[in-house]
Amino acid sequence: MKAHLTTHAILDTIPLRIGDVLLDRKVLLENLVYDETGTDQQNRRELNDKRYHVIANLVSLYPSRKDLGRWRLVIKESQDPQKLPPVFTVLPAESDIRTEANLTKALSDARQSGDSRITPEFIRDVLHPLYKAGQLRNQQDLSDLLNKGQVEGLVSALEEANETHKALLARISELEDKEAVQDQEMSKVNYENQVIDVTERAILEDAEVVTIQRQKGPTKYTEIRLSNGLKLLKKWDIPRTLAKATGLKGKYVRTTVWNKIGSKPTDRDYWKPTEWFEDIYEIKDSATEESR
Repeated sequence: MKAHLTTHAILDTIPLRIGDVLLDRKVLLENLVYDETGTDQQNRRELNDKRYHVIANLVSLYPSRKDLGRWRLVIKESQDPQKLPPVFTVLPAESDIRTEANLTKALSDARQSGDSRITPEFIRDVLHPLYKAGQLRNQQDLSDLLNKGQVEGLVSALEEANETHKALLARISELEDKEAVQDQEMSKVNYENQVIDVTERAILEDAEVVTIQRQKGPTKYTEIRLSNGLKLLKKWDIPRTLAKATGLKGKYVRTTVWNKIGSKPTDRDYWKPTEWFEDIYEIKDSATEESR
């Protein structure tokens, strides 16, 4: 079964429990078994949302296939046939479900409140070993650890390795922005065996239709010019693309391209994000991003 990791799953639960930072949200659930007991133990909100528990092998696909082990996963059916079912969280197959869920909720709350330490890399490198050693079992342990000199010392060590406070904030902001763009892309297209590349933000300076001489004759494209010096092309859907690009002139944007999982820039059918674009998304301006 193919599925899609939510932001909470990819940023919080997988780094903590598995000790891995994934590069893409698309996963496979193999040898899946429905868990009625876990499903019935959910709170009213989760039940009303039609979420349910399964036990399955979680397999990441990018940059290569990797079996991450057998886990309890909270999922729901997608109402849109072009969207993959979401995986809300990853829990140990045998555990106190509510205690484990409260632990990662507290971690998510800390990240969203602006605690600059709570990045996927920090969770993987600092909190995951403590979790595996049994020193991080619940949300009280997390609160204690985040206020202890032990973790502060580890944070200082990470900062000495060029993970400064500002860099940590920028990292989580960058990842969340790119994840939001991926969410929008996946909401409109079924990306079978594809991975989405999201570019760095830049100001869209101009957009126009250009004609380029190809082997088969002159071909029209929408061309956008960005403040980072890139000129990107799109061949299809010129009227809609040009209208959207024109409306985004002077604004910060990110662009996307789609490529087959495992493809390389040297492949003939590889869409280079420095030359092509599939879509454009407006991003908040620099001052707003840096203040988050």
